[in-house]
Amino acid sequence: MKVTLSDLEQVARALSIKVTYDDLKTSKGGSCRVMETRRVLINKHLHANDKLALLARELGRFDLSGVEIADHVRKKIQRESDDQAPLKLSA
Repeated sequence: MKVTLSDLEQVARALSIKVTYDDLKTSKGGSCRVMETRRVLINKHLHANDKLALLARELGRFDLSGVEIADHVRKKIQRESDDQAPLKLSA
C-alpha cells in the first residue's frame, strides 16, 4: 500500500505538529519549534517523493508510541528515519 502526504500529515496532526509548504529557496525543510508549536516546514518546490521522505524522516524524530498509525505508514516513517541520529522529541 502506498503512503501519501495525507497519511503523514494525519500523523503530524495527531502529534499536534503543524505542517506547512513554503518557498524555502535553498532549503528542503525540516522541523522546528515556533513559540510552543512544533512545525515541519517543507519546500513546496520539492518533488512529491522528496516531500514524503522529508516529512516521514522528521516525524521519525518524535515519540510515536502513543499514536495509532497504519502499519505501512509506520514502516515508511521508520525507513526514512533509520539513517538519522536517534533524536526523539516530545510533541
